[in-house]
Amino acid sequence: MKSVNHTHRRPLQTGFSLVEVSVGLLIGLLCTLVIATVLSSAEGQRRGTTQGSDAQVSGSLALYSIQRELLMAGYGFASEAPALGCSLQASFGGVAAAQMPAVLAPVLITQGAAGASDQLRVISSSKFIDPRPATLSTVGYTIPSRIIGPHYDPNAVGGVQPKTSYNVFSSISIRQGDLMVAVIGANQPCGMFQVTGVPGAQVVPRADDQAGWNAAKHPAQATVDGAFLVNLGRMVDIIYSVDANRRLLAAALDTSNLSRNSVELQGNIVMFKAMYGRSAAGNGVVDTYDYTTPSNNAEWQNVLAVRIAVLARSSQFEKDEVTPAVPQWDVGTTGTVADAATCGASKCVAMDISSQSDWKHYRYKLFDTIVPLRNQRWKS
Repeated sequence: MKSVNHTHRRPLQTGFSLVEVSVGLLIGLLCTLVIATVLSSAEGQRRGTTQGSDAQVSGSLALYSIQRELLMAGYGFASEAPALGCSLQASFGGVAAAQMPAVLAPVLITQGAAGASDQLRVISSSKFIDPRPATLSTVGYTIPSRIIGPHYDPNAVGGVQPKTSYNVFSSISIRQGDLMVAVIGANQPCGMFQVTGVPGAQVVPRADDQAGWNAAKHPAQATVDGAFLVNLGRMVDIIYSVDANRRLLAAALDTSNLSRNSVELQGNIVMFKAMYGRSAAGNGVVDTYDYTTPSNNAEWQNVLAVRIAVLARSSQFEKDEVTPAVPQWDVGTTGTVADAATCGASKCVAMDISSQSDWKHYRYKLFDTIVPLRNQRWKS
């Protein structure tokens, strides 16, 4: 008899071994890491592009806002050469109005200390022609008014020399409440007062008002032949600056109470520079840009433009240092520019932002322009 082998084979096991599972997990983790890295890089590039575009928009709008106001600088008085640079004497509430500019000038530039942003002060008359017909008679425009005799004299006694009015050749465009400046002549002090009544055809009333602009015997200068009045209306006096939070601000003076109302124009502005553009030869050709404030009438007449630069920064913090050196303001080779140094074939002004933390981890865009002071060029 043949014996029968009853040994049974064990069935084969199915599934993955520990090694295979470990390899699969490793491959999956590597794929996840690669995908996350690619997505992170793509997102960073997208944000960098978007924020860079935002910086360009902010810089462009900031430059436009300043440029638009600069084009009106000096409106109402800069066309009259003797008015430029006169020492402005203004009193409000019986005391000297320190908030008013020291001189009557279209622009006043204060250079920032140790590379900080500059301040630009723009001054003009608020009297303009509104395009809406209904307001033409109330807004008006401004033209100088030649003073005639009998002349204003703050120390007059009796009615021979008036001290409560100015006699003018014409009071056209002058309204009650307007701020007027009496200009005696070049390099002479000029006094500000407010029109206190309805002007006559050739009379501008000026009554004492100790609580307002008309302190007793103010303006202190008696008028003479050749003197004239300029009409500032409510007066436009705006200071442009950059604060510690990298915002471009415009602070407008309210002449009703001498307070300033500050408005944020644009964010992510890290530097603002402004220079006087002057004709050193006095021939009407701008050949010098600097921060030196003119000291007399002749020097003010040679200030024909303002050169400005706005440095905008993206809000995207970059992990790597994407800006190895401080941005440079390329000012070209034409004319003389303060603080300019040779950079290749051109000349540049350093926009020193090194005092700001992490400045190398952001991207920057610089915008600049030269704005002609057209009211300066339209001298009578």
